Amino acid sequence: MSYRGRGLLLGLTALIALTGFGSAQAQCLLTGDIQADLSGDPGLPMYKYTLTVEWDMDSSYGLSHLDLVTDIEGGTCGCLDFEDAITVPAIGGTSTGEGGCTVEYETFLECSGDPSIPGVTGILYKFEPIEVDGCEPGPTGTGSFCFYSDLAPVPVDEEFLALVDKAGLTSCAGTITGVFPGMDCDPVPATIYGLDHLKSLYR
Repeated sequence: MSYRGRGLLLGLTALIALTGFGSAQAQCLLTGDIQADLSGDPGLPMYKYTLTVEWDMDSSYGLSHLDLVTDIEGGTCGCLDFEDAITVPAIGGTSTGEGGCTVEYETFLECSGDPSIPGVTGILYKFEPIEVDGCEPGPTGTGSFCFYSDLAPVPVDEEFLALVDKAGLTSCAGTITGVFPGMDCDPVPATIYGLDHLKSLYR
């Protein structure tokens, strides 16, 4: 691992397994990349982090929301760690919408997982679309979401990173590349939650 904030890596590893790889999820596509730049705004933390996401749910249902899980249930990072380290704007991002419109999203820090998706526990950021004039995200699309931190970016290990989204009763997990704020909290060793091990538990 290249940084001590291993909670993000471990939580998302667990997420890949817990959301499942059955037939309902097998055809979906979900990818994300996080990059950081200096924010250039004296009223905001030093770094602006931008998460770019692409999804294809292989479903007739549009995207209902998107989660970024940042620590597993019982990990050493707590909600206060993320509240102290990360600032989210009132409008956390935008995506393509059905019919060519643009959808805006609110961002929520959730301390007890996502009860709408079985097995998704721990601490996560939920990106919730704001419906205006019938503009909603579709079953395929791209989005850009941002957050801020005074912590410098460090590389993340794509083997351990994932997102999860939901459309109707279908959820999808996928990988993330890029960087994340270098937080100090450090949950259990990654080897305990190895990706191959988790897949074997939930086949």
